[in-house]
Amino acid sequence: MLSWLKDPHSAFASYTQLYDFGVYGVCASLIQDKAGLSQPATSLCLKALLDAGFVTATKVGKWTYYRRDEARLCAALRGLLADLQVDTLEHDKPFA
Repeated sequence: MLSWLKDPHSAFASYTQLYDFGVYGVCASLIQDKAGLSQPATSLCLKALLDAGFVTATKVGKWTYYRRDEARLCAALRGLLADLQVDTLEHDKPFA
C-alpha cells in the first residue's frame, strides 16, 4: 500500500475518484479494491499505517483519503538504519 501511495497517479491510473489524488490522497475504497481485501482487512492495514505515522488520513464527507507521510517515513528509516548500524558494529566487536 505504501508503494501505491508513493505514486498514486500511476498505481491507480485505471481508477477514478471525485478528487485528484494530489488534493487529499487516495480513497480507502480504491485501496481496498486494488488490494482485493475486505473492507475490515483494508481498514486494519490502513489503521496500522496511520498509527505508525506512515500515512495521513483526511475525512471528506463519508470517505477517507490516505496519503504517505514522507517526512515520518524518512525519519523512521533513518532511525532504523542508525539502530542497525549500531547493532552491526556491536556484533563485529570481538568477545572480551
